[in-house]
Amino acid sequence: MKTHAVIQVRSLINIRKDIRRTLELLRLNRVNHCIILHEDAITKGMLQKVKDYVTWGEIKPEVLARMILTRGRLEGGSTISPAYIKSNTEFETPLDFSKAVVNGKLRYSSLENVKPLFRLHPPIKGYEGIKRAYNVGGALGYRGDNINDLVLRMLGPEASPKAAPKAAPKAKPAAKKVVADKPKPVKKVAAKKEPVTEKKPVAKKAAPVKKVAAKEETKAPVKKAAPKATPKTAPKAKPAEKKGDAE
Repeated sequence: MKTHAVIQVRSLINIRKDIRRTLELLRLNRVNHCIILHEDAITKGMLQKVKDYVTWGEIKPEVLARMILTRGRLEGGSTISPAYIKSNTEFETPLDFSKAVVNGKLRYSSLENVKPLFRLHPPIKGYEGIKRAYNVGGALGYRGDNINDLVLRMLGPEASPKAAPKAAPKAKPAAKKVVADKPKPVKKVAAKKEPVTEKKPVAKKAAPVKKVAAKEETKAPVKKAAPKATPKTAPKAKPAEKKGDAE
């Protein structure tokens, strides 16, 4: 037999009458209320009918024991202590009692004067989504063993482990004052006055002027005119020899 923790997620505003009646039979009438329910053919059908308003899953004995001690109440509003469980049941510890409830050996309502439901705190970081099923990223319907994580987030700040007080830091030993030796007074020696000699002004030598070589003017080469040709005179004709001379 499975033992479920059933938590109401959505309110009863604008709800159908048959669903409202089913939730009343389960003793659920407010958001964040939780009951412990043993699964059988009847309760299984009831859970399927109200699946759009609640979430449920198999609870672990150690989580149930913690929920009983932190959120369990007796008639009149008093809390449930381990001593009360020991004196009113056959079990020595709340964990043994929770194991018997989870295993189906007895019902949680069998504890004397106990209220059959738990008023849980709103979950830390809120629900995943109150209009979608758990298998599609919402908070409604069956969630298996993950119901234990939700219950632990709904036990309230008083169930969270308190941080251990921090130990006061040890005081550091006071540092010893070291008295520095006083420096001996130094006698001031009057500086000797040196005779002031007038310095003659030294004539500054004129900087040597660099001679700049005169740039040779580049003369354009003069073209020599070709000598004029003198007209040659025709050679004079020799006088004709006289015939008589030749003979």
